[in-house]
Amino acid sequence: MTEFECRLCGKCCMNAGDALIEIDRKLNSREYLCRQKIVGGTFRARVEERFLDAFRETSERDANPSWCPFLRPMPGRKGKYICTIHNTRPPICRSYICCSMRIYDSSGEEAGKVKGRRSLVTEDPALRQCWEEEVAPLAIDDDNAWKKEVAAILDHAGYRVEAYE
Repeated sequence: MTEFECRLCGKCCMNAGDALIEIDRKLNSREYLCRQKIVGGTFRARVEERFLDAFRETSERDANPSWCPFLRPMPGRKGKYICTIHNTRPPICRSYICCSMRIYDSSGEEAGKVKGRRSLVTEDPALRQCWEEEVAPLAIDDDNAWKKEVAAILDHAGYRVEAYE
């Protein structure tokens, strides 16, 4: 299996950010004492030196108060976002992977992805049909064995799969 690679879309931090992290207080120009809202406890966040300029630019964050307070647009890369505290992010953020599998069509374009344990997200009708007819009925409990079987099924249907650990 392939190691997960973040695409910097920011959607995870846009959709769950303020539900997970709240800044309790500023400790100095780069450090903050934060609260983990769901799991409880506090952690110390340090804005990385390389992201200080991006962190100081708050216009997009101000317009989207539900975002994580440390998410910022990546300078010079439209549609890409960065975690300005990546090295000191809390355990809940460290353990999150937005998908366990990405599925590509024959032209190499992303056709869908598997979120959570086994939920397909796609706009591709052929992929949806293949999934419903051949993948959904699989009765394999072991996740690694299931991913291998899904990859074989989708490969046979003309798709390429990247499965993540």
